[in-house]
Amino acid sequence: MKQFTGVLFLCTILLFSVVGNADSGMISDLCNHSGDPKLCISSIESRPESGEFAGTTKQIEIIAISAASANASATSAYIKEKLSREDLEPATEATLEDCQKNYQDAAEQLDDSISAMLADAHTDVDVWLRAAISAIESCGSALDSRAGNDEELSQRNTIFLKLCKNALMVNKKLT
Repeated sequence: MKQFTGVLFLCTILLFSVVGNADSGMISDLCNHSGDPKLCISSIESRPESGEFAGTTKQIEIIAISAASANASATSAYIKEKLSREDLEPATEATLEDCQKNYQDAAEQLDDSISAMLADAHTDVDVWLRAAISAIESCGSALDSRAGNDEELSQRNTIFLKLCKNALMVNKKLT
């Protein structure tokens, strides 16, 4: 997670160094291609850096990836809190441990996708975003197939997947 914080800090600095004005029309146009346009728009426009620095598609993509990364961090914290409980059944604990690992992997993959985005390596961005999606689909499969399904975690997975797919869609628009 320290690596994530460093990359997010670097991205924020880079975004602040780029001159650009928020372009809600551009965000709306991109998000209209999303499976969930409302979530896409709100997740990008709610980020602090979007107010001044969402002037290009590349900047919007970095913001979209950052939104997914923030969601992954929050979900990882949620899972960690659940794992700290002593009354967990073994099946629930095993599922949460698997999901925790999946979220850690996804956060690292999102870090890698931001690094690739900054290097204009759009093919690599695609690979890393798809890897993050795959990791969380594994968590969803574990939740669905094992005892101890956690409804809130299932909802968090759904939102995370949509955020990653939004970032993937923006990347496709760049290539």
